[in-house]
Amino acid sequence: MNDTLKTILENRYTTKVFDPDWPADEQKIQTLIETLRLAPSSINSQPWHFFVISNPDERARLAESAWDNNKPKFCDASHLFVFCAKTQFDENDIHAIEELTAGVRGMEIDEERLSMLTSFVSGKPSEERSQWLKQQVYLAFGQFLLSCAILDLDACPMEGFSPEMLDELMGLKSRGLTSVVLGLVGNHAEGDFNHPSRAPKVRFPKEQVVTEIR
Repeated sequence: MNDTLKTILENRYTTKVFDPDWPADEQKIQTLIETLRLAPSSINSQPWHFFVISNPDERARLAESAWDNNKPKFCDASHLFVFCAKTQFDENDIHAIEELTAGVRGMEIDEERLSMLTSFVSGKPSEERSQWLKQQVYLAFGQFLLSCAILDLDACPMEGFSPEMLDELMGLKSRGLTSVVLGLVGNHAEGDFNHPSRAPKVRFPKEQVVTEIR
């Protein structure tokens, strides 16, 4: 398994050119969606919502929010994943999580833990809290990229877009959400210039980025 995981990560790459005539396998997409629900987050906050858009007209419409060089990917990939963070998160959200936890585990709400978590969140200034919420989304996004690789789905992580414009196009503000990062999923085109067969993966050596303290 160790060798398998290493090989998967060695072969994972950012797809730059998708084949519009070769959509991602729908069964794999459904598995990928389920992995998002299982992603980790600080204090199990899960302060997110994920949109999965396969409708080609809708993807083309939302492409207006992307940098010019990224617009074709919206049309050529078969699925657009929009990773959103909640814009507000307070004691009501924490209570909902702890209530769910108590129900799943067949126990009473831990009032001491509830008070501690409420203090933890309410003690963050507004800007810091907003940044913390977005950081949780990136935890899910990292898992998403690994899941794509394991499922043999080509993916392109994307920050090259205007969150403000995308939020407006999708009406996210009224839903208490804001877009954070995007994932395009599909199958690479034969001539994708970033494929490892044409552009070998470039990473610093382990000795430069890892320090083991034993």
